[in-house]
Amino acid sequence: METSYLPALAFSGADLLHGPLAMTDPEVPVLAVVGSGPGGRSMGEVLPRLGERRADVVVVGSADVPGATRLAVPEVDERYAPLLDILPLQRLALALALTRGEDPDAPRGLKKVTATM
Repeated sequence: METSYLPALAFSGADLLHGPLAMTDPEVPVLAVVGSGPGGRSMGEVLPRLGERRADVVVVGSADVPGATRLAVPEVDERYAPLLDILPLQRLALALALTRGEDPDAPRGLKKVTATM
């Protein structure tokens, strides 16, 4: 959000089903992190619900999800997957910022160094 100035919300798959699902429609893109381990399998109930709402779903991870655009990463032990899953998400944030004419290295109102008091 800080680099492209596009609002975004983060939910676990379970939390998404408890209310935020009502906000999804074809105009609301959804980035879903779906690995091939237990965490990714738990998204098995969530993804079809997003499909019912015709949400624009992009899957990041090693799992193949039919009908979804996929930013694939190599399959690794699920404990280490976030280290790889974050890479296409960071590239997406960079591309969005640059496409919108923003400087991701100098977000407005933020400094690269945080003063600790």
